[in-house]
Amino acid sequence: MLLVLRALLLLGVLSLVHAKEGRAPPARPKQGPGPKYRTLRVNVDPSVMPQFTSASTSNLANSSLSPWTYRENFNSSRLPKRISEAECRTSGCVRNGVEDDSLEAKPIQYQILVLYRVQRQQSVGKKKKKKSRKYDFILGTQLPHLL
Repeated sequence: MLLVLRALLLLGVLSLVHAKEGRAPPARPKQGPGPKYRTLRVNVDPSVMPQFTSASTSNLANSSLSPWTYRENFNSSRLPKRISEAECRTSGCVRNGVEDDSLEAKPIQYQILVLYRVQRQQSVGKKKKKKSRKYDFILGTQLPHLL
């Protein structure tokens, strides 16, 4: 999530710089065989970053209308070994600190591909085999009637 915010910030800064200075002169393409590319100069203001890094996912989970908590799911034979899964804290919507059961909180499910180590007899010098499987987990909760 943090990487996505950083990428969006960088794209925003680049578009502002480009719009402010007008069209920059085109960069010289690489001469000779091979792929052509352009070199761009990027100036990033580090004072903008603390506002994005201070907002954590736990604050988002607590300020939601359907709050959730995260728990770690650990499996040593799986890659990734740790996956954070969300658990709904309420069954309904929280408004002004009071739970409202007229709206039902639903989990947001997501599916990823994970690798599992395959147990088999191994001779010296052979690599361990891995098998990929789909893994369903809960990212958070939502109120579908509000969407």
